[in-house]
Amino acid sequence: MASVSNTGGGAGSGSGSDCDGDEQEDPSSSKQTVSETKLLLERVNLDDGKNNIEDELEVFRQQWQRELESSPYKGGQSLVKSEQIRKEPLTDEEQAKKLFLLGVEFERNGKLYEAIQHYKRAIQILPDVESRLYEETDGRPDPPEGGSESEMEEVSRVENNEDTDDEDVIEGEDLLSRLQRIMAKKGYLVEMAHPAKGGHISWLPYEVIQLVLRWVVGAELDGASLERVAAVCRGLYVAAREPDIWRCLCVKTWGIECGTPRVHGYPTWRQMYIERARLNLNGVYISKTTYVRHGENNFQDQFYRPWYLVDYYRYLRFFPEGLVLMWTTADEPASCVGHLRHRDIKNSLGILSGHYRLVGDTVAIVIKKACEKRVSQASTRYRSRRKEVVEQQEQIFHLDLELGSVRSRRNSKLVWRRYLATTGRDHWTSFDLLPNKFPPFTFSRVRAFTADTAAPLMGTT
Repeated sequence: MASVSNTGGGAGSGSGSDCDGDEQEDPSSSKQTVSETKLLLERVNLDDGKNNIEDELEVFRQQWQRELESSPYKGGQSLVKSEQIRKEPLTDEEQAKKLFLLGVEFERNGKLYEAIQHYKRAIQILPDVESRLYEETDGRPDPPEGGSESEMEEVSRVENNEDTDDEDVIEGEDLLSRLQRIMAKKGYLVEMAHPAKGGHISWLPYEVIQLVLRWVVGAELDGASLERVAAVCRGLYVAAREPDIWRCLCVKTWGIECGTPRVHGYPTWRQMYIERARLNLNGVYISKTTYVRHGENNFQDQFYRPWYLVDYYRYLRFFPEGLVLMWTTADEPASCVGHLRHRDIKNSLGILSGHYRLVGDTVAIVIKKACEKRVSQASTRYRSRRKEVVEQQEQIFHLDLELGSVRSRRNSKLVWRRYLATTGRDHWTSFDLLPNKFPPFTFSRVRAFTADTAAPLMGTT
């Protein structure tokens, strides 16, 4: 039993020793291997954490960039633009324009302080930067948010096509008929080009617009201002060609001798008013006379004889109702035309008033002047004493002038044809109308005469 147990023990130990010799490791080496493995695992975990953080930062950057680009305020673009302004070598004008546009963006975003800073910098570089930007854009509004310039061009192209959609052009049709057809097709006379906060003329009915045009012409018969109103737009062009306005102008100008356009060979009332001989009422006809007057000899030097060059002017101002003002003075026109603006004259200045009548191309003027004459009479009781008596006499001047044109200026010249004067009833004195003494009158427009009006152009029955 004892041997069996020993054999078994020896066998067991022998087998165990063999196994240990083949598979058992050194305990110190195993500990080192475990520590190295832990270090490797920790390094792997750290590297993975760093990579994850970098990936998250990159994703955040990309997302932030997308949010800036898609933001309605476009703050990112403003920053990019500001960096480009600092980096790019731009001229002063370009830099000022970009700074001003950045200020506009800041103002739209509600950042008024930043906007003011950009405005100041832009104005310091280029004082008229705003006007230059307005000229470049032609006053067009900025494109809406989210809309590109191509879309704005397309919208404007569509609007222009709507304005010029009159393809049915009739051969031989005049401009007025064509515009009347376009206005009838659109259904309105005037439209607003830009939004307005206050009232606009497009709100008025056609009858009120006609009344406004009659005030433009006024009681002074200012047809030139009516033509300027017609140049504003197509609707006012059509309204200013109303035949009734031009018929009233013709009747007020020629009176009972007006007639009709067909009788005088004109197609329309307006054509007759423009081409027929008539006086211009919005200014003054001026004639300048120059002559040489010899002076007295010097008592010390008998060979010296002075002479003087004398200038004086004649002014004629005509009013629609047949009143005329004539003034002969040495003063320059700039200081005289203001006194001829109103019908009420100042007798102390020497301005004479009379009446005129237009017959064909001849203007007949009659002017009366009251003058005083001192007559000495001998006393019947005391013959040595004489008494001066003041008699009121009336001097009458009769002028005939021929109306003509100078180059392209119609009815701007008045040429002398006859000049008579009388102080009695039957005795008339005729003047020799020498060219150097009686030069022709030339018309000069005065803007102050038609600056305002007291009454509109009244209709005729």
